Amino acid sequence: MKKNISRNPLWPDWYNGKKIDEVQFGRAFLEQWPLKCVNDTLYTLDGPVEDESEIKQRILENIEEYVTSGLSKKVTNILETIKLLAFSDPFPIEQDCIHFQNGVYHLPDGSFQESRLFCQNRLPVRYAPKAASPDRWLTFLHELLDDADIPTLQEYLGYCLIPSTKGQKMMLIVGKGGEGKSRIGLVLKRLMGDAASNGSVQKVEN
Repeated sequence: MKKNISRNPLWPDWYNGKKIDEVQFGRAFLEQWPLKCVNDTLYTLDGPVEDESEIKQRILENIEEYVTSGLSKKVTNILETIKLLAFSDPFPIEQDCIHFQNGVYHLPDGSFQESRLFCQNRLPVRYAPKAASPDRWLTFLHELLDDADIPTLQEYLGYCLIPSTKGQKMMLIVGKGGEGKSRIGLVLKRLMGDAASNGSVQKVEN
């Protein structure tokens, strides 16, 4: 005759005194740490999870006092359950908004949403609606370029911030060395992070 285990009110809902309900644990985990799983890759609001060890560590910290053996296997099984529960179709390619670290800028009406959404292309910078005029940057551009070329550069840099190539254009800035052209590449790298690369044509050829 099996002896019923009286439930300890301090136990989490996903533990019954003998075993962990992996599905219930997974749902509780996702409520606390939202994740999406696309093509077997987990995403946080910051982007793809490159190393799942941090998530495994969080799982471990939650279950270790309720597991007496096979802890590593249990953590792995729960991680796979979380992936199933977090399944998502690939994120849509959004050309009408720009995802920042602190929210989403909507291009059609110029509004800013102060909450983050799951996406593939979040910029590594924050949007500052009340930022001061970039006088130093504009002075630099006027020293480097003809006035008529500045709007073209600004348009191109803005175009780089959305996931679209429908313009079918590339931009070349031609001039002598030491004039400051590479600084534009550095600014773009700062705006776009790993999505941008800065270097010489010779490096591209190699």
